[in-house]
Amino acid sequence: MGALEYVTLALEAPNGRLHGYWRVVVQTLSGSVALAMLTFVCFGLHLNLATALCLCLTLIVLLSLWGSFVASAVVSLLAVASLNYYFAPPIFTFQITDPFDGVAVVLFLTTSGVITAMVSSARTRAAANLRAEQALREAQAELAHANRVMLVGEMTASIAHEINQPLTGVVANAGTALRYLAAQTPNVEEARQYLGLIASDGERAAETIRGIRALVKNVPTRRDLLDMNEAICEVIALTQNELQRSSVKLQTRLSSELPLVPADRIQLQQVILNLIVNAIEAMNEVRDRPRELVVSSGSESNDVFVEVRDSGPGLDPANIDRLFKSFFTTKLEGMGMGLSISRSIIEGHGGRLWATPNEPHGVVFRFSLPTEADDGARHEG
Repeated sequence: MGALEYVTLALEAPNGRLHGYWRVVVQTLSGSVALAMLTFVCFGLHLNLATALCLCLTLIVLLSLWGSFVASAVVSLLAVASLNYYFAPPIFTFQITDPFDGVAVVLFLTTSGVITAMVSSARTRAAANLRAEQALREAQAELAHANRVMLVGEMTASIAHEINQPLTGVVANAGTALRYLAAQTPNVEEARQYLGLIASDGERAAETIRGIRALVKNVPTRRDLLDMNEAICEVIALTQNELQRSSVKLQTRLSSELPLVPADRIQLQQVILNLIVNAIEAMNEVRDRPRELVVSSGSESNDVFVEVRDSGPGLDPANIDRLFKSFFTTKLEGMGMGLSISRSIIEGHGGRLWATPNEPHGVVFRFSLPTEADDGARHEG
């Protein structure tokens, strides 16, 4: 933590305490005003001590739910004084002649104190649970970010290839354009065409870099209407060199018409990349048959699904139930977090992720996501 953060915290702490102090004051004054109004009404209607006691206890409960322990405690003491002065004979004095009235007042004070303490304790536990849930969400986001960075690290060769291709085109087209311009009679029209190709190649390289930056950047979750096929194609572009290096034949079976899905693009691309990389690594062990990877998309009812099917060694049926557990892995150098994070992401979008055996070899990972209720906007492939 830097010096600036220490200064900021030092300035914020007194402001926070001052805000809490004034909140307690406002709650206490509000409760006191409400008690005065209730006392006036009860006294005007000539209600007896028992009825006034019940109404005051109701006020204390409501104040406990809204205010702090201090405000409820102060108003409880004021309520005891009010009940004693206006409703316990003889009225307009703080003397109690009937022992039952004294017991009733004491019970009221005890009950209001217990209720105030219980509500305050419940509010404290609820606040602690909210903080714990927030900390858990932040930890999950950090873990998902670490997983994305690790995935990008594993795909370094493919990323380098994707960037190198357009850069090679830029160099070659720039040389050709220079030759046309250096001729005795410069061919401006041809040079212009090659300059246009340079711009296109530069945009391709920039788009690849933007996609990588988006994957590794730790940004808050953002839900937009997502074209699932477009997201799949962007991920596949990053894995092309990895597929070639591992001699994996890729087939895509993307539905020509899919509803748009409300989702976070980066998180879903992380899931797809996880599944594709896992499939490629699983098929590295295959020697006696073709290595085939099929990526499909489609829609069923109100859901959009994505399916990643490989021809690897498949799954041990005994491990299917543990497949999505944290730190469970069948890879020698695996962390066992990719599938667990992927399922958390999909479930966070209201969907499901599961695995089934592929016939005759391999495994099928499939996830489904709900679409918008109004699916009038559709993507034509």
